[in-house]
Amino acid sequence: MSYSTSHLIQQQMYTRERRGIFRSTEGFDTVANSKGLDTSFIKKVLHPLCVYDAPAALTARGEKQESVYPEAMHLIRTESGDVVLGRSIYKAADFTGLRSAFFTHNYVIPAGHGESPSDYKQWLNTSFVDAYDIEEGTELPELERLPGGSVFPSVDPSAVLSQLQLGEEMFKQLLYAVMMSATGRKKVYVALNVPPEAVASSAKLLLGVLYAALPYAFRNRLGFLTYAKEPQSRKGIHLMFVEPFSLRPGDRNVEKDFVFDLTNSGRVLNVDAEQVRQPYFDWIARTLLTGGTPDDFFKFAEQMLTGMEAGRDLTLSSYHELITLYRIEQGERGLYNERRISVLRSLTDYLSSPDALPRKMQLNDLFLSFFDHEFDRVKDGSIPDVGLVDCFKDYYKVHARSSENRLVEYLIRSLNNAYTTRNTEAVTYIYHTIEENPSLGKAYFTKVLGNPALTKLLFIPYMDSQMKRTPDVKGLLAVVHEWGSRYIEVSANADFQLLAESALMGRLRAERKPVEAVAAIHQRLRQWESSSTGGKFSPLEQSGLTERLQEASDRYLLTEVELKEISPDQVVQIPFFTRPDLVQWVGKLPAPLKGQAVRLIAAYDWFSTENPEPSVLEGLEPGEVEKVQDWAYSWLPQQLAEGHFARLLPAFYRSDGTGEGILDFARLVSSIRKWAKDNDTMYRFIRWSEEQAEFATPRGGFEPAYRRALLLFFQKEGREGLHKKTLWRQYFEPAKPVFKNFYLAAKRETDSSLVKTLRRFRKGGVISGIVLVVIAGTLGGLKAAGVIGSEAAPAPVTTPKPVQQPVVEPTVPVKEEPTAIVTHVPNTKATTKMVKLLFAFQTSAEQAAFKPKKLVIVGADQQEHSYENFTLAEQNDKEAASKANTGQSGDAKTGSAATGSTAAGGTTGSGSTAGGGTSGGNSANQAGTVTGESGAGTTSGTPTEGGGTATDGTGTDTDAPTEYDLKQYPYRTLLTIWQRLELDDASTVTVDGEEYPLVQVKTAD
Repeated sequence: MSYSTSHLIQQQMYTRERRGIFRSTEGFDTVANSKGLDTSFIKKVLHPLCVYDAPAALTARGEKQESVYPEAMHLIRTESGDVVLGRSIYKAADFTGLRSAFFTHNYVIPAGHGESPSDYKQWLNTSFVDAYDIEEGTELPELERLPGGSVFPSVDPSAVLSQLQLGEEMFKQLLYAVMMSATGRKKVYVALNVPPEAVASSAKLLLGVLYAALPYAFRNRLGFLTYAKEPQSRKGIHLMFVEPFSLRPGDRNVEKDFVFDLTNSGRVLNVDAEQVRQPYFDWIARTLLTGGTPDDFFKFAEQMLTGMEAGRDLTLSSYHELITLYRIEQGERGLYNERRISVLRSLTDYLSSPDALPRKMQLNDLFLSFFDHEFDRVKDGSIPDVGLVDCFKDYYKVHARSSENRLVEYLIRSLNNAYTTRNTEAVTYIYHTIEENPSLGKAYFTKVLGNPALTKLLFIPYMDSQMKRTPDVKGLLAVVHEWGSRYIEVSANADFQLLAESALMGRLRAERKPVEAVAAIHQRLRQWESSSTGGKFSPLEQSGLTERLQEASDRYLLTEVELKEISPDQVVQIPFFTRPDLVQWVGKLPAPLKGQAVRLIAAYDWFSTENPEPSVLEGLEPGEVEKVQDWAYSWLPQQLAEGHFARLLPAFYRSDGTGEGILDFARLVSSIRKWAKDNDTMYRFIRWSEEQAEFATPRGGFEPAYRRALLLFFQKEGREGLHKKTLWRQYFEPAKPVFKNFYLAAKRETDSSLVKTLRRFRKGGVISGIVLVVIAGTLGGLKAAGVIGSEAAPAPVTTPKPVQQPVVEPTVPVKEEPTAIVTHVPNTKATTKMVKLLFAFQTSAEQAAFKPKKLVIVGADQQEHSYENFTLAEQNDKEAASKANTGQSGDAKTGSAATGSTAAGGTTGSGSTAGGGTSGGNSANQAGTVTGESGAGTTSGTPTEGGGTATDGTGTDTDAPTEYDLKQYPYRTLLTIWQRLELDDASTVTVDGEEYPLVQVKTAD
């Protein structure tokens, strides 16, 4: 910086003298300068420019004439904008006359001092002083203008390039390098193919041509040096002309710079030939070489670059764009057709700056003429390229008011053409352009939605593509909400509603968890409703779209989702159960959907509460009940483990049952036994059931069928709970008396045989009990010794005389013998799939009244099996029936001719008993053994004398089955079920609600 307050041109001279301004001894120093120059500026800026090295070729030949040596003219721009223009020349002798020296004269032109684009002509023709005597003083005058005159010789670029042997292509490369160097860090080194003494003069000629080819902004940046002995990087110098042959190949100092060795080799380094083949370089070279002037273009470019971002005037691409626009404006319209998009993009770019229209009206008119041209093409059915649409969109951003209607119409016609030709790519990018600009989008969609035909033609297909792009239900609903809320015409449009519903169904089909997805849909739709302000309905609600989507999602569950595919946790999430109009809604459904809805509602009622009613499925068709129960059955083990006992009951509910038939207790207990991980779970369930009315009789206590099922459990698996003190105290001892009595009875039933025997005979006296224990012990010892019970023929046994003791008859309640029994007739073939049950009656009237409609059998699997289809056939014993009618048949209770044990009444006959017969106090419905039928169930036993109690080799057992004489039941009906079912001793038969005793299964005719 000069730091001068003056606006005049400053001077400085530098050479070798006896003394200088900054030194008192001889040497190179400033010998004179203008007063406006700052000392620091002189030392830091000007002194480094005061350099001259004579050409090696001239010194080698000992040239003494100073005028032969090339002058080193330099020009740089300082950081403050000042221009330093100077010249260094060779001096054959200094003040001593003994050595050579050089003399430098610098002009410092302040920034803004009458700058003009043609200043370069003045600079290249400025006059400099060749010598100065310090004795004349050290102060130089300040100048208003540079010396050298105002009329400069004209330069013929073609002649100069021809003289310097520079072709057009080489000139364009040099121009490219100079422009790049002026804005970058690379230097340009040029070795002209001229003698050393002609380097400077030739450089000035070439500089004149280069300056003429440079846009104004580059002219104001360029620094040059017309001669240097060797290439050397200097601050502020972009273009340096060097002594011929000084650019040596492989010189690492210049390997990254632009090198033009125009001597014999013609070597050029680091210039991209492709970059040179650009519009500006072609045009400027052609213009200059044909004698034209580029000044008009430079003015056009300067005007168009006004208001653009900083540095835009120093980018090469700007001039490539502007020269094309300039040529088109000058009438070369064919250039537009060659590069339509780039031309329009350039126009929109230069018109986008603030307040561009007033200054660049010619560009705006040019753009509008091109838009009209493109509009006509679209009218003819053309589909615009994406670049064209982008250009018009960018123009709209700046000049929306004047172009909106025309642009919207252009886009509508373009989209219509794209849809007509099914050009989906064009549709996509045109709509993308519309979406990017909210104001343009609003103008477009307002226009389209205001026309029903355009809505159907353009908007609905667009919405279809938008919905298809959404990844899931959430994204789809977001699209529907956005458009339905933004434009009320959209939410009320029937095609849009149908499209949204169809898209929603498609997304739901892709969901892995449809129930959760539908629940999320309802939640989202509720949010839409809650977002309404001021008590007003939103457009989505007013149009009914929200309700329609809810309805569609609910129907999807009914149509596409089977009950068997979802869990109870999912069932309770189904949202339509909370509809206030659920009953009416289900009633309006078609039959298939109605059945599915009823099943889902039943499942919801079942699992949505902790304590569902066992009859929750009542009212459903039997087939529907079975489907719901089958579905729930697989989820009940989890419910049992979690302690939800009440949720088990509906699975075992029988809607046709009364009293004991309300719950299938046998199947319930059997299932819990199977599902429970341990007996503790069963114990907890039993205690829980005490408080449930479904398990109790009106008088209190458990239902008989439930008691039988529990007794079977205690006998098979749960005995420990009754007999282990810790479990008894934990679970059963705290029970209410009515239930505790049952547990005590079950405990007695599950006692060991010895405990049962001791308990029974304790009633007949202590001595009788001791005798029996002794007898039992003796028999056990004999059996262990092999005396009795071996496979060999038994030796005659002398029956010991019983010890005469006072007999105390046990008090046994007398029970009546059943009037009808049933026995199972086994199949003769194992492959036969049928069940035969023989029902025997004492009177013909009872047989005539036997007209069964429904049969329930508890099989060996402890499950209930119901039958309504079976066959009946009478198989009466005519002889026994005749005797019964004449009163001549034997009395099974008192007649000594009767064979077999007494009936269930327990009265002991005086004749011999059957081998297995022990009279007992079993109830009338206890299983017994049939005797007297074709000799089939009859065995002979050893008669006892007087006691009335017969024993066999295994001892006495009060649990032995009671035998029945079929001759007392001469009226018989054979019932056949044409299905296979296994029966055992615990099986029961219930006909139309009445239970029949099942005789122990034995081979019989």
